[in-house]
Amino acid sequence: MRLPFLLLLFSLCLSQPARADDRVEHGDWASQFRDGMGEASTHDNGTAMFGMLCADRLCRYYFANGTPCEAGNNYPIMLTTKVGALALDSVCEPMQTANGEVMLYWFGESVQLNDAFSQSESVGFAFPLTSGQFRTNVFSMSGYSDAIGRMVGVLLEQQDPPQQEAGASPVPEEVPDGDPVPTEIEIKKI
Repeated sequence: MRLPFLLLLFSLCLSQPARADDRVEHGDWASQFRDGMGEASTHDNGTAMFGMLCADRLCRYYFANGTPCEAGNNYPIMLTTKVGALALDSVCEPMQTANGEVMLYWFGESVQLNDAFSQSESVGFAFPLTSGQFRTNVFSMSGYSDAIGRMVGVLLEQQDPPQQEAGASPVPEEVPDGDPVPTEIEIKKI
């Protein structure tokens, strides 16, 4: 299931040539780049942000709603999507922005999340508060696939090493039991 999603993102990247130094709006989402990092994000009327940040071939989702947290601690989040509800464990970490330090709730990227997000018209977050109440935010997913596709495509362009020349394929090495060791491994990138 992950391969079709990656192929969709890659095809979206090819259809939209991009420069890495600009911010582009994609419906309710935007993609932008800074210091070798890529970000695709949206907001809930300025009260909360949701997005993905990628750097050094690692991508993580984040959620920020202005609720204070202690750096390094885990916090539960409940997501509602078109395919159902998902419970997540997030980690609070600070992030420096142009407006100062912001506390973000980070959670990992996965096939299940990517599929749920790409199939949903909106995504709801329920964040438990110490008062026993929940703070909720709803984010439009209009433009999500385009923003993620552009961000990932530009980062892959910047990070991919030059292709090896034809005819220079390495010979597999032998291991003690005599089975060949593969020297060309296809790495799927997102």
